[in-house]
Amino acid sequence: MSSAKEVQTKGLILDASLLEGGGQGNYIVSCLLNKPIKLLNVRAKREAPGLKPQHACGIKLMQNIFQADLQGDNIGSQEIYFKPNKVNTSSTFIADTQTAGSITLLIQISLPALLFSTLPPKTNLFIPPRSKKVILKGGTTVISSPPIDFIIEVFKPIVEREFGLNFNVSIIGRGYYPQGKGEVILQVDPIVERALKPLNLVERGTIVKVKGRVTICNTSKQIGKQMVACASKVLTEASLPELEGIQFDIETNIERINAGKGSEILLWAETNTGCIISGNATINKRESPEEVGRNAAEALIRNLKHGGCVDEHLQDQLIIFMALAEGRSKLVTGPVTLHTRTAIYFVEVMSGAKFHVKKFNSSESLLVNMQDEREFNSPDLNGSLYLIECEGIGLKISKEG
Repeated sequence: MSSAKEVQTKGLILDASLLEGGGQGNYIVSCLLNKPIKLLNVRAKREAPGLKPQHACGIKLMQNIFQADLQGDNIGSQEIYFKPNKVNTSSTFIADTQTAGSITLLIQISLPALLFSTLPPKTNLFIPPRSKKVILKGGTTVISSPPIDFIIEVFKPIVEREFGLNFNVSIIGRGYYPQGKGEVILQVDPIVERALKPLNLVERGTIVKVKGRVTICNTSKQIGKQMVACASKVLTEASLPELEGIQFDIETNIERINAGKGSEILLWAETNTGCIISGNATINKRESPEEVGRNAAEALIRNLKHGGCVDEHLQDQLIIFMALAEGRSKLVTGPVTLHTRTAIYFVEVMSGAKFHVKKFNSSESLLVNMQDEREFNSPDLNGSLYLIECEGIGLKISKEG
């Protein structure tokens, strides 16, 4: 059975159960290229299949921005039909998960769309670019999703410099599981009459500094001290030559504008070529503050050891921008995650961008689809560097439409 096919009346039908499943990037490309889509088997392989609150909230946000026809947006839905119409000329939007659902996921969905939200599809009416704002409510740090500080300290400086875009993220209040109730404002400057620049992250360089932030909300300062102490100890004792002689600057951030309580730690290393590589962890009921500090430090060390230019979180978040950019983008990374493979597969199907993945300094190409399990489960995966290249579509909004 084909994973994707054209249907004259319904647009593109996709099996969202392939690879990791999901489909957030599909709505982005659907809107930007004016392609109706129907997704089947959404999150079918997950323990709780179908849409979760943050996914439903993200789809409804895209519906609002592009005034789309939408069916199947209820919680638990595994079949969705989405047809973009014209851009909403409003300058402010609101997305509320009503839970501790991931705000960073909402940023991943809305940022690319807002960058190109100056021209309504099917018209020649040019709307002068003006800043677009989205008020996002939910969880600022949740399990299995990068925290909001990652977006600010790692993601933002890389994508702004590499792709030539501009946006701002303001934290109004933090939200943790299970209460949520965090609030973040995303402000985006749309681009017009030019495409995104191609990515070129191929030289890791040497580490020049390691920074970090422990955030504690409505809980003991001692918890923050314990996380800092343990993280610093693990980094100091790491058998990693790159960290020798490096000072670790880990600040403690105390916040009280929050309905619940929580604590988290983000560590990041900056290199002389502009790479930023991170590791993070958050407090939960099963782990002590010391264990959380250790987990964050070990995640950073793991992301540094492979020698790539990005960490496991940033890797898959760059895929949609590489596809939209003009020219050939290049990214040297460590192990290619399932998140990344999934993003590549679906964005290729939706956009026509062409990706190539190969072991670094090798001519052997690896196809990134559901038939590549042997390639990506090879024994030397953790010891290899990979080069991800993309011929982007060079999406550009012009005054002529």
